[in-house]
Amino acid sequence: MKIGLVICLVLLTAPAQALQHHLLIISGLGGTENYKQQFSRASSSLVEAALRAGIDTGNILLLTADSPIETPVNHRRADKATIKEALLEIGARSSAEDRIFVVLIGHGNPRGESAVFNLPGPDISAEELAEAMSGFDDRTSVIVNTASASGPFLKPLSRDNRVVITATSSGREYHAALFGELFIAAFTTMNADRDKDERISMLEAFDYARREVKRSFETEKRLPTEHAMLDDNGDGAGSLDPGEFKADGALANRTYLQQPPSQATGASSKLIAMLKRKQLIEQSISELKLQRDNLTPEKYYAELEILLVDLALLSREIRAQGG
Repeated sequence: MKIGLVICLVLLTAPAQALQHHLLIISGLGGTENYKQQFSRASSSLVEAALRAGIDTGNILLLTADSPIETPVNHRRADKATIKEALLEIGARSSAEDRIFVVLIGHGNPRGESAVFNLPGPDISAEELAEAMSGFDDRTSVIVNTASASGPFLKPLSRDNRVVITATSSGREYHAALFGELFIAAFTTMNADRDKDERISMLEAFDYARREVKRSFETEKRLPTEHAMLDDNGDGAGSLDPGEFKADGALANRTYLQQPPSQATGASSKLIAMLKRKQLIEQSISELKLQRDNLTPEKYYAELEILLVDLALLSREIRAQGG
């Protein structure tokens, strides 16, 4: 089968070294003391979640616009020049196998058809951030803008092999957004773990935050002033209701903050290779399901059965290896 052949070829040529995760957190201007504290809490919570997820301390960088945060990770002041510098550094020390996570926590404002993220000095626009991240086009990346008026960031940042999440659907949704704190909270509660695999995917975190935002507005009997969006198929359109087998959501569903086991953490080369193969099979299942309408039922179910059996057998082996 073609899909199985591709998986085998990739495994034969891929080194048995786990990919690295790199996280850049950008905490913008709070304005009032209340928002300063809120953004500080959210940033600290995300750092803690990343460390629990196994991301190396040296691969986490926190930029803050307001007062410094006590943290065990690298910390600098947030401004446009430092953001661009940090992204260049991450690009230089990461490889095509690695995954890059960029999370913006703060306020934003519309600027005509575009929008900006608020910083000390000049704000950074959607287009400027997209340009600063252009060096990541050959690797999987995730950009989450939790700010108000963040919707216009989605289209400029959209690329193949990239998950883009915004707290709002447009620049006209300029009220302070609830989405960010809830998105980060998803990594600290098993209520977000829809498939019960004890890890939270980007899609699961998005769905959890979206549900909790809706619940909050309904409880307070208010009309919602924010509608989060997710794009991960590179078309720049985004979806309000993504899913594993919808136009948007497949990549987000198999992208996790958790750092995969590596030899540095005591995992064997055999386990690392099996986990890589599992990821490839899961990707093949997602892609096959997206192609369902283009295949005959017989061909679709035959290929799906082979992949599901392979996944079940491999998952049993991984558990036996302690993975």
